[in-house]
Amino acid sequence: MMMNRLHPALLRMTFLACCVLATALSLVQPAGAQAYPSRPITLVVSFEPGGSTDISARAVAQELSVALGQPVIVDNKPGAGGRIGTKYAASAKADGYTLLWGSGSTLTAGPVLYPDQGHAASLAPVSLGATQPFVFVTTPATGAKTLAEFVALAKRRPGELNFASAGTGSSNHLLGEILMSVTGIQLVHVPYRGAASAKEGLLKGDAQLMDEVVSPLIGALRSNQLVPLFITGDTRDRLFPSIPTALEVGLPDLAITGFFGLLAPGGTPPEVLAKLNGAMKTALAAPAVSHAFDNLGFTAAYSTPEQMQARITQGKAIYQRVVSERKIKVAD
Repeated sequence: MMMNRLHPALLRMTFLACCVLATALSLVQPAGAQAYPSRPITLVVSFEPGGSTDISARAVAQELSVALGQPVIVDNKPGAGGRIGTKYAASAKADGYTLLWGSGSTLTAGPVLYPDQGHAASLAPVSLGATQPFVFVTTPATGAKTLAEFVALAKRRPGELNFASAGTGSSNHLLGEILMSVTGIQLVHVPYRGAASAKEGLLKGDAQLMDEVVSPLIGALRSNQLVPLFITGDTRDRLFPSIPTALEVGLPDLAITGFFGLLAPGGTPPEVLAKLNGAMKTALAAPAVSHAFDNLGFTAAYSTPEQMQARITQGKAIYQRVVSERKIKVAD
């Protein structure tokens, strides 16, 4: 009895076809499983345009877009000292397409002052981005050229001078509260929607004091529209080396440096966080970012997620200690 046999050539063709089919099937990804990122990314900034958080975010966003191969679009959501935008980002879908450019205000000061800030703690750190000291400034109209002169003026006029901040519960606000506590002066806190608005209020004469990281105030400082009293860094600022530090004016409680960085909603996949961290490392090393940071007085500060979390924890501990010791309370 004869058995039917496949021709050897036909067997080889069948084997090759099966191999090709298997390879093709292995490359097919299920719906929604495209390589990240496959579409534009929204970078939430919880303060208004023109402030330090916004300026640093925009300096990095373009190079972050290049590193990720997708547009990174800055979306300003100001209000409540940064708490509105922070909550929005923390509540977004944890897929890596809505991120937060966070600041010390929203990550360390707000959680210390307000009990409803659990969403801030739920965010997943990606990497630090930049650091910069704060600078306390007044206007020529006050006549004060030093901190001692401003304190003397405020003590002669208790409750008559206004202190502008980027919003209730922001780092700017808390630093002002600390200043009042350690010097014994009484100022009226006037919250704005961000640093740019606070600066305008100061220039219009609606307030007599504010603090902010250096970058949004560079132009006004160079044109002598604002009078610097001291910076909060523990070393003098490279753009304004004549400004004394908090330590030099006898205020160690105010030796606090501001920071900014990238975070994602809690639950974001580890592989997405790793991709974002690598992109941050690339972006911060780009010549365009280095040039922008040099001109704006920022210091690039790439980190691991663990290092960023440690910075947040340290900042909260510093603020908590000062708030507890000085019994500082704020009203929303």
